[in-house]
Amino acid sequence: MKFKANAPVILASASPRRKELLESLGIEFSIVPSLKEEPDPSKFQTAMGYVIECALLKAKDVAKKHPEAVVIGSDTVVVLDGEILRKPQNKEQAQQYLRQLSGETHDVITAVTIVKGGSEQTFQEITRVTFYDLPEDWIEAYTSTEDPYDKAGAYGIQTMSGLFVRKIDGDYNTVVGFPLASLTQKLMLSGYISLEGSRVHAD
Repeated sequence: MKFKANAPVILASASPRRKELLESLGIEFSIVPSLKEEPDPSKFQTAMGYVIECALLKAKDVAKKHPEAVVIGSDTVVVLDGEILRKPQNKEQAQQYLRQLSGETHDVITAVTIVKGGSEQTFQEITRVTFYDLPEDWIEAYTSTEDPYDKAGAYGIQTMSGLFVRKIDGDYNTVVGFPLASLTQKLMLSGYISLEGSRVHAD
């Protein structure tokens, strides 16, 4: 099954995971990362409000320069007991995050904003992830690699750190970086993409 884009599509993210997920639809798209600085999470009452604002900022920033395109912005956060665990700044912070997540259940929230011209829609998905108890030597070995440092919460479910995960409740791809099924539904219903061979086109 393959889709086609009925208008230019831009992914406002440099994330290789989001790129791979969007590529799986078979559509053509460009990558134009937003240069907008992310807001301070401490200024938000909830993690949900923060991640939605980040996705919105990224999409709108790129859409200003590409009004003809369907611009997709997204952001993902790991949340444990109300605390946002962002991308770790160093090995010590990565290890701290993983010790916090060890044996616990946390939320992964991914928000997505789709902008085209004056049209704008934002949605979000939450997946609950439960970790095994992590041995200290696993934490040391994993944080000695490059893998944790470009990922929220210092782990990637699609990499070797997927071995930390005991179970998930929700969309696996939300944890990877895109709730792909929901995104596809939104793009289809808006007429931005269609199944190859169909006659549906965006206005």
